[in-house]
Amino acid sequence: MTDPNKSRHTLVTIIADYGGLHDLAFAEVRERLYAELNDGSFLVETVAVPAFDTMATGFVTAQIGLNSPLGARHKLYVNTAPRKDDPNPRARNAGEGLAYAKLPNGVEIVAVNSGYSLSFVRDAAEMLRGLRVSAEGSQFRSRDVFPPAFARVARGDYADMGDDIRASVPDVPPARVCYTDGYGNMKTTLDRAALAPHQGQDVLVSVNGHTLRARVADGIFAVRDGEFCVSPGSSGWNGRPLTEIVCRGGNAAAAFGNPSGGAVIEWRPAS
Repeated sequence: MTDPNKSRHTLVTIIADYGGLHDLAFAEVRERLYAELNDGSFLVETVAVPAFDTMATGFVTAQIGLNSPLGARHKLYVNTAPRKDDPNPRARNAGEGLAYAKLPNGVEIVAVNSGYSLSFVRDAAEMLRGLRVSAEGSQFRSRDVFPPAFARVARGDYADMGDDIRASVPDVPPARVCYTDGYGNMKTTLDRAALAPHQGQDVLVSVNGHTLRARVADGIFAVRDGEFCVSPGSSGWNGRPLTEIVCRGGNAAAAFGNPSGGAVIEWRPAS
């Protein structure tokens, strides 16, 4: 009799800033991962984040990884590598190094350790270590250099494991936009406790040079259609929803000029 546990697939999620999901880069990386994994038990899917946006990358990594019910049958391959760690000319297309994280639910992550890409999972991770693999040799390292290292981890080979890197991963900054969904709802790192005394009241929210009035609410539908609110949303982990800025029936991000991940948020009581 076939063991059902052995027949189940392992999901690989590519989270990367290559552009839209139609971009050729996703197809090239996906086929390279399949070639390196060389095992029909893996399924590879893709998720796009904005170019160079490590805040969005970090948020998406945490949202997918920490909430995954698949546990050890879920691997994340994360690549947003703006090479901002050194503004000087780089030899051989060198960039940020590759890292490994294991989450409490068994999900494993292989990610470029860039900016805030690992910040949202840093404190939850049971293990967070560098991988001893080349960080140079191609402009397109996630296609040409990193796939063999990912495949080794996915198959349970940890020979590339390096030192703990937790201290090198920055804190998640407060009061920032971290991700905008397809409805224009802005996921943020606003402190819900600071907003709580203003529950049911209006505040003035400033982002990206725009200031708008919003109601501090307990849900995104607690305002009239077309009005803005600051409310717990549908994203978050470990029982702690992130605070969102939402325009009911509209697009909050567009109203604020489509701020990028990391944009600073300021707010004050409206009266």
